[in-house]
Amino acid sequence: MLHSAELLRRVLVPFLFAGGSLLGALIAYLVVQRAVRDAAAKRRHTLIARYRPVVDAITQFGPTTQTLKRLRRPAARHPRIVAGLLLAPLRAARGTVVSHVREAAMAIGLVDRWLGDLRDRRGWRRAEAVRALGSVQALSALPAIIRSLGDAHAEVRAAAVDALGHLGDPRAIPPLLAHLADGSRYQRARIVDALRNLGPTVTSDLVGLARTHPDQTRVVVDVLGLIGSGAAVEPLLQWCGDRRIDVRAAALDALGSIGLDDRSYYYALRALGDPDAQVRAMAARALGRSRRDEAAAYLAERLDDEWLAAAHAAGALRQLGVAGHAALQARTCDDGQAGDLARQMLWQSPPADARA
Repeated sequence: MLHSAELLRRVLVPFLFAGGSLLGALIAYLVVQRAVRDAAAKRRHTLIARYRPVVDAITQFGPTTQTLKRLRRPAARHPRIVAGLLLAPLRAARGTVVSHVREAAMAIGLVDRWLGDLRDRRGWRRAEAVRALGSVQALSALPAIIRSLGDAHAEVRAAAVDALGHLGDPRAIPPLLAHLADGSRYQRARIVDALRNLGPTVTSDLVGLARTHPDQTRVVVDVLGLIGSGAAVEPLLQWCGDRRIDVRAAALDALGSIGLDDRSYYYALRALGDPDAQVRAMAARALGRSRRDEAAAYLAERLDDEWLAAAHAAGALRQLGVAGHAALQARTCDDGQAGDLARQMLWQSPPADARA
């Protein structure tokens, strides 16, 4: 028994000593790490306080020889701090502030540094560089940012889309459209926003692209509907008569998204008689969005159409409110598809007086 206790003591004492030493070392490491982090944070705050007046002068009044001289050495020693100070106002400001920051960033070497960071192996560093180049609207970086659309890192691809929107260069339109179909839903939304941010000429630029590259017409039409510009109505009306079925259908869908005026309303009514059911379906959908009571009679006639067109006509009637519900009610006693669709639509969305 005594022998076992002595053996246990010999094993346990070194173990406790080693464990205590390890725990003490760990506590010391954590204390030192905390001290280093606090010192780094204090150093960062000191540097920010030192450089901020110079950066504020640049953003407000533009870079001068004196301010650039005062910032050039800090930019080489503390590039991330200086870059953060320069880029911060661009989150809410545009116009001359962007010009001032871009001129300063080029003069002190930040733009070249960001271009170099695009080759960094770390995805987050590449993404930061792309965002910075887009924020200062560095047009010289356009080819590099376009290449970043195909980066292996999703964050870099998203940053590239946003940056191209900030640059406002129509040369970004074809590559953005090329990546519209191969991204996630959120990436597609970013691409549409980026195209919208290219400015008021984006509609004419998109139409011009479709004219010179007919294979891009369908995706251009879809994007025009998502952008929702009234300037797109005229070309969309022309595409309503295109020989390609998918283009005609997409043009009517886009017009419905933008909103039907008197002229496009007539085109949608006429398209209810298109030879293709897909086109008739999109015409019915556009008329439903128009909320025009007089469309109800024309849509009710399509409840006997092919299933795709008939289903869209029934859904459009439901959208028309009282007039549409009255037209559906008139077909509830019909046999076959028309009666089934009418009863189904009324069951899903009964008239207002029935719900009261």
